[in-house]
Amino acid sequence: MIKPGIPFIPMEPILHPEAFDDDSYGFQVKWDGTRIIAHIDGTVELFNRKMKKRTTQYPEIAARLSELFKGKSAVLDGEMIALIGGKPDFQKLMQRDWATDIRTIQYLSSKIPVTYVVFDILYLKERCLTDLSFSKRYEILRSTLSSSDPVVVTDTFPGRGTALFEVVKSKGLEGIVAKKLDSTYEIGKKSNKWLKIKNRRLITALVCGFLAEGKRVRSLLLGQLVEDELIYIGRASSGLDEEMGRFLYDYLSRLERKTCPFTNPPLLKRSEKPVWVLPSITVEVEFLDYTNEGYLRHPVIRKFEKIS
Repeated sequence: MIKPGIPFIPMEPILHPEAFDDDSYGFQVKWDGTRIIAHIDGTVELFNRKMKKRTTQYPEIAARLSELFKGKSAVLDGEMIALIGGKPDFQKLMQRDWATDIRTIQYLSSKIPVTYVVFDILYLKERCLTDLSFSKRYEILRSTLSSSDPVVVTDTFPGRGTALFEVVKSKGLEGIVAKKLDSTYEIGKKSNKWLKIKNRRLITALVCGFLAEGKRVRSLLLGQLVEDELIYIGRASSGLDEEMGRFLYDYLSRLERKTCPFTNPPLLKRSEKPVWVLPSITVEVEFLDYTNEGYLRHPVIRKFEKIS
């Protein structure tokens, strides 16, 4: 039973290998952001998928939801995104999500606007809706909430997963989610009634360090510049052959620096001895998506774009 103010772990989709068409499913864009559950009951509280409060980090969303649901209680499920140039930017969103200082939050609110994309409603006017079908809940959501920046309702496309996935690929978005139209909401479960189809994407990253095995680079430590800060986005080893590993070891060793360049240093095992370097190589990396910590998931090095 869901009630406003009591956090819970949301329902999650399981990975599916490819897009498909099926009239028993509704298909939605999988937005590249962080999962946020909004609890509205006089006041508004925002929680992430780990049941941690995020109300302070997104004050404009809490304020807008308070206006939209004046006098109503509700629980919404959705994704918080930062749209930069018309596309979600996960690293910029993480700047908002990690902020704790009130003045920093106020500054970032003006620099990095966010949008709350709502895809489900789980409670409304003293009634828990989780036992209703997804199609019915979505109908209630559409009739209850009109899209009004910065809170919008995502579109659902019945039966047409293949076409939607092609659009998502062409725009470089994260992927799609297929939801059984008759599915109830299973709190805290990964369910095969919801399927996620991921679009492997490309990103250009800076090589800022490495882990070695003998005189060969075993893994690259990668970063991106975000608002003049170098943010660690993960390590990559897939795609490195032995010859390139030896070349990189010789080249990067000449660029060694003593201190870690990242604003958010990576967590390393005691046995791991990173070599930090001056960023001089950019690499094109294919990846599946981001982890909750903002790291690349399943990265594969495709090519080295620049050696200066």
